[in-house]
Amino acid sequence: MFKKILKNAERGQAIVLMAFAMIGLVAMVGLMTDTGILLIEYAKLKRGIDSAAIASAQQFRRGFTGADLATAAQQFLILNQSTADNIIVYRCKDTGVNDGTVHDATLCTTPRRKLVRIDASRTVTFGFLRVIGINSTVINASSVGEAASIDLVLVIDTSASMSYETGGNPNFPDHPSDDPAVCNFSSGSPCEPLNTVKNVADEFMDTMFFPYDRVSIIAMTSQTPGGSRDHVTVLPLTDNEATVRTAIGNLKVYQPPSCNWSSPASPTFGPCLNYPAGSFVGLDCPLYRYGPDLTQGTADDTTYDISSCNSSNIGGALLRAAAEFSTPPIREDSFWVVIALAGGPANATDSATGFPYGYCPPNTWNSSTNPFCRDASANSRHGDGDANYDADDFARDAADYLADPVNGQGVTVFTIGLGNLIRGASKGDADAGEKLLQYIAETAGDSTGVTANHGAYFYSPDSAGLDNIFAAIAANIFTRISK
Repeated sequence: MFKKILKNAERGQAIVLMAFAMIGLVAMVGLMTDTGILLIEYAKLKRGIDSAAIASAQQFRRGFTGADLATAAQQFLILNQSTADNIIVYRCKDTGVNDGTVHDATLCTTPRRKLVRIDASRTVTFGFLRVIGINSTVINASSVGEAASIDLVLVIDTSASMSYETGGNPNFPDHPSDDPAVCNFSSGSPCEPLNTVKNVADEFMDTMFFPYDRVSIIAMTSQTPGGSRDHVTVLPLTDNEATVRTAIGNLKVYQPPSCNWSSPASPTFGPCLNYPAGSFVGLDCPLYRYGPDLTQGTADDTTYDISSCNSSNIGGALLRAAAEFSTPPIREDSFWVVIALAGGPANATDSATGFPYGYCPPNTWNSSTNPFCRDASANSRHGDGDANYDADDFARDAADYLADPVNGQGVTVFTIGLGNLIRGASKGDADAGEKLLQYIAETAGDSTGVTANHGAYFYSPDSAGLDNIFAAIAANIFTRISK
């Protein structure tokens, strides 16, 4: 009898052990299954948070609110089929105003960057693990998104032709009000088309988000009366909006010195203003042969350097713009952009040995058919040191360095051709200006195995089309600044 009872007891123990074993087996299967579900849900949440952080950072622009950041994050979570129970948006806040975001000092960088951090949590309900009393758990994910700040250099043509619409007819540039000395300093007669260029450039600043974005201003000529035709940095890269707008508003048309015909022994190098009848006649250029010390010469000599007369040094201005991106503090994570506006072809270069006011091939100095400092075809390309290396070649070389992402600066360049000289040069290739600007924006920097991040070229016959052009450039830039 006792043996029978003991045998039945052993059977009961086996049933209990099997029950515990089944529970353990279910727990193991549940752990594997629910852990898989947990990992899947975390991946969905993390993927959604990554997208949400970028989407949120894209709202980081002028006039944004904290609600804009949170809404963008929530929408992208839904788009990625991932919901969250709690979303917290962190950013560097300038004030303590409660706008739906939380201040995070670690996001306050110098210089400032458009950084947003999204923290989110979600409750995941288990299936099998509920057998052992584990019904759910909370998963958390965090991601930092950035909309790249913009470092923008505006290269503006300020040559004397930028005053030739002041009198109302660009085909007759000898109207008295076209005189740079008049239109630069007369509130009733602002220089045109430069004045419209300045107004549109100022409006373009509304698309920038200071102090996260920075702007530099490069002028193709001196900004002081009687100054040189050399390009100048009007304003280095800065995040101060007021300073940028002031610099744009103060841009002036090139005003060369007055011609000093009475002292040929002390010549005025480069273009000069001639006032024989007390009114503006136009630009003239006394031609001198330079002596060994580069200070003496005669006005009637047939051996002269015509390159001292021209002032459209597009290549030099592009190289100056390129230098801005190498000046500390360097922001390698920002989007580097140049917008270059020119009113004609390149006809000057930077100084070279023996030619202190610019270099162009001597065989173009006395040409009756070709333009000064340019050969007959804008499609030709010569290397530095070639006898036919001209201002157009120099500008293309400068553009290659500016745009090349491997051996240069990797800058995205947008170009604007303004006026009838872009498509109607009187000598040589009539479209030389347009071909050069197209190359700078659409081809420069490309080489074997290398493709630059190109911008776009725009043309307007007059200043009336500039509003739409700058709006198109702003839209183009905005599609590229998130990462």
